Amino acid sequence: MGTVGPLRLAPGYFFGGARLSYCRPGIEVSHRIAAGAPEAVPTHTHADAHFILVSGGDYVSAAGARPARGQAVLVYNPPGTTHRDHFEAGRGSFFAISLAPQLAAATLAGTRGADSPRYLLAPAQHALALRIARSAALEAETLSVQALSLELLGTLCERAPSEAPRAPPAWLGLALQLLYDRYVDELSIAEIAARVGVHPIHLARTFRRHFRCTPGEFARYRRLESAVGLLSRTRRPLSEVALSSGFADQSHFTRTFARYFGLPPGQYRILAGRSPNSMSRFQIDKTRPPQWRRLSASATAALASVRRRT
Repeated sequence: MGTVGPLRLAPGYFFGGARLSYCRPGIEVSHRIAAGAPEAVPTHTHADAHFILVSGGDYVSAAGARPARGQAVLVYNPPGTTHRDHFEAGRGSFFAISLAPQLAAATLAGTRGADSPRYLLAPAQHALALRIARSAALEAETLSVQALSLELLGTLCERAPSEAPRAPPAWLGLALQLLYDRYVDELSIAEIAARVGVHPIHLARTFRRHFRCTPGEFARYRRLESAVGLLSRTRRPLSEVALSSGFADQSHFTRTFARYFGLPPGQYRILAGRSPNSMSRFQIDKTRPPQWRRLSASATAALASVRRRT
């Protein structure tokens, strides 16, 4: 009889019950609960590059000696990793950030990335992983999660980045203008990077370092800005406002709008009135929730920094 090899897992597949699942082209993020005995986890091989951010329990990894107790645990496994990682007592929880093999290979082409499992110990790496998990939980647009994931992947290939120049490079202004003009389109980081002639990881990192927001967050600002204008100036149905502003559907639009403005778009329209100069509209603008103020400030500063160069 032939020898049976390790169980091969498809991209995005992990052991444990999924409590959260975020699936977009090239990227899957899930939050899972492990509840089986450690010995029940078979030796298996992952086809995809992925990160494991442990949110509870004592995790045992092929990456080697565990970090000190109490320290955040973040593990990177390259494509083709064979292991039987598990939780010591059989119970635990984790976020899995999975990158499709084609996306990881294209992103890491020409770089010296990690070729074996490793613990990631830098605070900046943990912060990026947490932002990815939070963005997935909030159903952020693909561009945001993609940019953060590629930036995290980029920490495996390079040393700590040097200090960013004070002024944005010319190509970054082109990237910002592309997002400004085409916020309705579902652009990818690879597509934007190709248009401006830089590596996707370099684009993701440089954009956030200069503008304090991801490309996806800037596109979100433009979509919300467009929606506010349409709500205030027209009687178009909410479903039409959503699609015209670049949202996937009315449900996605309503959730995003309410998160940033503190009330659903229909109520905003009633309070704002149809006149952009009405007292009710002025009052809403003056009491915008912190979420919108932060996003608006970052986007406005980004536009100003680029326009100063032109």
